[in-house]
Amino acid sequence: MLKKINTKNLNLYICIAILCIFTIFYFVSANNISHAFETDNKLEIYNHKIFLIEKGAKNYAENNMDLFNEEESIYVSVSELAFLGFIAVDDEENNVTDPRSEVKTLNDVKIKITYKNDKLSTKVIEG
Repeated sequence: MLKKINTKNLNLYICIAILCIFTIFYFVSANNISHAFETDNKLEIYNHKIFLIEKGAKNYAENNMDLFNEEESIYVSVSELAFLGFIAVDDEENNVTDPRSEVKTLNDVKIKITYKNDKLSTKVIEG
């Protein structure tokens, strides 16, 4: 003897099940899609810091034009520029932190400064 299924509430149960499935699908897909639009602020901050280092190196060269009497290109490190006050430091030890890493600094990074045809140009040399 088979019992008859109560069809009175069957449509309600099906609607609730479909709603639960769509809700789970929505939250999973919304989570995955939101990561696609996430921006990498660390790289943006790093690029801005490199820009400021190049500007500081250019200011250093403008104040020390006698450095180009013998050569048209010189190399200077970030730690030298920080010590001389041409770029901002991040702590009392004249460290310029790398925003991409919590432990690395940019102090050993070299900047090539070139004075050619009465124009100064700077280029950070990644190591």
